[in-house]
Amino acid sequence: MRPGLDEKREEKQTVISLERQTYTIEEAAKILGICRAVAYRRGVLPTVKIAGRRLVPKVALDRMLAETA
Repeated sequence: MRPGLDEKREEKQTVISLERQTYTIEEAAKILGICRAVAYRRGVLPTVKIAGRRLVPKVALDRMLAETA
C-alpha cells in the first residue's frame, strides 16, 4: 500500500451518532415536568408515529422549548 492511503480513507468515513433522536411520551413528560396524562393529550407534544409507536423527536421538543423561552 502507498503511504498515507489509510489516512485518506479514515478521513472519508462518516461518523454516525448513536445519541437518541426521539423520546417516548413518558420521557418527554418527565423532561418537561408535566404529568403523563397531559402529555398524551393530542396537540400538547409534537409527535411522530414510527412502527406503531408515538415518539417525540428531540429536535421538535428542543424547538418547542426554545419558542416558549
